[in-house]
Amino acid sequence: MSTTFSYHSTQSNNIVATVATALKRLGAYLSQSTDHRERAYEEAYLAESADRYDLEFRMRELARANPQPTWMSGLGR
Repeated sequence: MSTTFSYHSTQSNNIVATVATALKRLGAYLSQSTDHRERAYEEAYLAESADRYDLEFRMRELARANPQPTWMSGLGR
């Protein structure tokens, strides 16, 4: 006859795991630079476009929201 043990997670274990995961995500977010977060937001926004025309509209919209000096027009971010 063998005895089988089963692990039952308690609610307190789930809360601790959830808080630990949240702190890890917060740390990862804070370790990123502002430029990196802004670039990731813009890329995600452009990726949601439905077609080429929507993509071009969104690109122009971002360009209007973040104007650059004329001497920087040929440089990428």
